[in-house]
Amino acid sequence: MLEISAVKTQEKLTEAIISTLAFFSLYELPLSARRAHELLLGVRASAPEVEQTLNFLAENHKIIRSGNLYSTKPWNTATYSTNQQELIRKWTRIDRYFNWLAILPFVRNISVINSLAMGTADSDSDIDFFVITKPHRLYLVRSVIIVLFRLLGIYKTRQKIKDRFCFGFYVDTNHLKFEQLMLKPSDPYFMFWQASMRPVLGGQAYWRLIQHNQWLMQVFPNFEPINRHATNRRSNFLISSVKFLLETLLWVPGLILEPILRRIHINHTFKLAENRAVTSSTIANAGMLKLHGYDVRAEIAQRYNEILISL
Repeated sequence: MLEISAVKTQEKLTEAIISTLAFFSLYELPLSARRAHELLLGVRASAPEVEQTLNFLAENHKIIRSGNLYSTKPWNTATYSTNQQELIRKWTRIDRYFNWLAILPFVRNISVINSLAMGTADSDSDIDFFVITKPHRLYLVRSVIIVLFRLLGIYKTRQKIKDRFCFGFYVDTNHLKFEQLMLKPSDPYFMFWQASMRPVLGGQAYWRLIQHNQWLMQVFPNFEPINRHATNRRSNFLISSVKFLLETLLWVPGLILEPILRRIHINHTFKLAENRAVTSSTIANAGMLKLHGYDVRAEIAQRYNEILISL
């Protein structure tokens, strides 16, 4: 009986590894054993167990291995190497503007999301951010961000995308539960999206986000938020002091301006045709602004299921 149980456990681990690798094969992105372990779908296992199984699968030609990277299908090594250098360059760009991000009033967390966080960015990609704000300050924060980063010349526009900063997802600290945002019956992109999120400041708010989304730990039992929290940087005393001063000075104006700005931003959001299309999952309300004019998650879920069936 013990032997049968061990076989079933190994079968589940093998299936979980292939499922994780298959998702990233959609983007021709191989994974290291460490990342495959962290993002292992639905199965708790030790890092050595995952690496041992990865090597076994590679030796039996079930998956592909090159160096310390694994995938369910071949990838272009030159393209992968080029994109890895691009990831480093984009993170360096974030470091260059970190103090501007850190000084933003009423912001409690900023995290990198989408292609850069997931490791799929290329030279033409923008840099996407997720923002957590103080309650009842979301649209004031967005207004400040638009003005500031336009003045800095790095805000994403329809014409200028490459390396530009894109702030397309805002929530306040009262709206941190994301499970209701997931597509039914499955939403693989959203699951990997949240697990890949990389906080650059505001570790405490990031922890609150994780606590409000315990489903993430069930989907990825080996996921360790502390690894993400470690990427968070601390602002120096001067930056923290200026931020505190700005929040103090804007406290009363914020009370007055927030409902006005909220109405302006929400009206503008839904005047845009893409946010009224059937392909849109845009949300714009008092506690959340998620700009998603063309939601590809259903398409990705279908392609992902087709890959799993074919393996």
